Amino acid sequence: MQYEVVTLTSKGQLTLPKQYRDKLRLDKGSQLAVALKGDTLLLKKVYPVCPLGEKDPIWDMVGVFEDSRGAAGVSEARDGGVAEGEVAACKKSW
Repeated sequence: MQYEVVTLTSKGQLTLPKQYRDKLRLDKGSQLAVALKGDTLLLKKVYPVCPLGEKDPIWDMVGVFEDSRGAAGVSEARDGGVAEGEVAACKKSW
């Protein structure tokens, strides 16, 4: 394994070498998970997860169940709005 030396700034920042950023397709806003193992710092690319795709079968369940007071269909508007918000937020992260 070949290593490259990077320099830490006074703010604790470092620049990842371009070859690594390119290989992992890291751009501004990309996220990395950080872990410490002994004196080794590990970085791992974090991939966004879209829990509710537009064709996810969970959409068929929106509004099917009764709310806690037994009123059928009451949750449809709320559940649908929450689900649509999740999809929109996920699309922005890509």
